[in-house]
Amino acid sequence: MSFVGNVLQNVDGIQYFYITGILIFITLFIVIVYRTIKIPSKDLDDFKTSIFDEEELKSREINKKL
Repeated sequence: MSFVGNVLQNVDGIQYFYITGILIFITLFIVIVYRTIKIPSKDLDDFKTSIFDEEELKSREINKKL
Protein backbone atom coordinates (compact mmCIF):
# COMPACT_ATOMS: atom_id res chain seq x y z
CA MET A 1 0.00 0.00 0.00
CA SER A 2 2.93 2.35 0.43
CA PHE A 3 3.42 2.40 -3.34
CA VAL A 4 -0.15 3.50 -3.90
CA GLY A 5 0.13 6.10 -1.12
CA ASN A 6 3.32 7.51 -2.60
CA VAL A 7 1.80 7.75 -6.07
CA LEU A 8 -1.38 9.43 -4.79
CA GLN A 9 0.59 11.95 -2.72
CA ASN A 10 2.23 13.22 -5.89
CA VAL A 11 -1.12 13.93 -7.62
CA ASP A 12 -2.15 17.56 -7.33
CA GLY A 13 -5.73 18.14 -6.17
CA ILE A 14 -6.34 14.51 -5.10
CA GLN A 15 -8.04 15.74 -1.90
CA TYR A 16 -10.93 17.05 -3.99
CA PHE A 17 -11.77 13.50 -5.06
CA TYR A 18 -12.01 12.45 -1.41
CA ILE A 19 -14.19 15.43 -0.55
CA THR A 20 -16.42 14.83 -3.58
CA GLY A 21 -16.83 11.15 -2.69
CA ILE A 22 -17.76 11.91 0.89
CA LEU A 23 -20.26 14.59 -0.19
CA ILE A 24 -21.90 12.20 -2.67
CA PHE A 25 -22.13 9.49 0.02
CA ILE A 26 -23.61 11.83 2.63
CA THR A 27 -26.10 13.27 0.13
CA LEU A 28 -27.30 9.84 -0.98
CA PHE A 29 -27.53 8.65 2.62
CA ILE A 30 -29.67 11.64 3.62
CA VAL A 31 -31.94 11.22 0.57
CA ILE A 32 -32.45 7.49 1.25
CA VAL A 33 -33.21 8.07 4.94
CA TYR A 34 -35.61 10.93 4.13
CA ARG A 35 -37.49 8.92 1.51
CA THR A 36 -37.68 5.93 3.85
CA ILE A 37 -39.13 8.01 6.66
CA LYS A 38 -41.65 9.70 4.37
CA ILE A 39 -43.22 6.46 3.05
CA PRO A 40 -46.96 6.68 3.82
CA SER A 41 -48.16 4.17 6.39
CA LYS A 42 -50.82 2.93 3.94
CA ASP A 43 -48.08 1.85 1.53
CA LEU A 44 -46.23 0.11 4.35
CA ASP A 45 -49.40 -1.76 5.30
CA ASP A 46 -49.86 -2.77 1.66
CA PHE A 47 -46.29 -4.09 1.57
CA LYS A 48 -46.86 -5.97 4.81
CA THR A 49 -50.05 -7.67 3.67
CA SER A 50 -48.88 -8.34 0.11
CA ILE A 51 -47.09 -11.49 1.28
CA PHE A 52 -50.33 -12.94 2.59
CA ASP A 53 -52.23 -11.84 -0.51
CA GLU A 54 -49.79 -13.73 -2.75
CA GLU A 55 -50.15 -16.88 -0.65
CA GLU A 56 -53.94 -16.66 -0.86
CA LEU A 57 -53.79 -16.28 -4.63
CA LYS A 58 -51.52 -19.30 -4.93
CA SER A 59 -53.78 -21.41 -2.74
CA ARG A 60 -56.81 -20.39 -4.80
CA GLU A 61 -55.03 -21.34 -8.01
CA ILE A 62 -54.14 -24.72 -6.55
CA ASN A 63 -57.73 -25.28 -5.46
CA LYS A 64 -59.00 -24.37 -8.92
CA LYS A 65 -56.69 -26.94 -10.51
CA LEU A 66 -57.96 -29.65 -8.18
